Amino acid sequence: MRRILALVSIVMVLCLTGCGKFKEIKVNSVKVEKVTPQGLKGLDVKLGVNIENPAPQIKLSDMEAIVKYSGKVLGKVTVDPFTMKGRTTETYHLKAKMSLDKGVSLYDALMFLDKNYMDKLLVDITVKGQLKVGISKTITKKDVPLKKLLENAK
Repeated sequence: MRRILALVSIVMVLCLTGCGKFKEIKVNSVKVEKVTPQGLKGLDVKLGVNIENPAPQIKLSDMEAIVKYSGKVLGKVTVDPFTMKGRTTETYHLKAKMSLDKGVSLYDALMFLDKNYMDKLLVDITVKGQLKVGISKTITKKDVPLKKLLENAK
């Protein structure tokens, strides 16, 4: 589950790679710094994400991902808003929360970390990015295969 949460967070950041220098934004590394269970239905996670941003400063907010398996929603991941400094490489310490959907147990979610299930996990991602000058854009990616994200994160 940590791996899914970390990768979904990476994708949220990369969703802003829509044009120009934004396509060159790279996530160099992701480190899970702390995981705190929140009952049987969720996790609080602190991530250390090293990002190389050749573009101007970007404020990221409204970051949300829905994790699905065979059309069934497993849960939702949200990441607290943060600002990526422009034209730098920096490590950001992000807070993320994963909450499991009704009818999904922690045991069910852990089962999906098996490689056989990982191939069938899909993610719907929404991220709002705002430049320092005030221009903003909300980007949504639907049905992104988690396996593809794993390959791109290596």
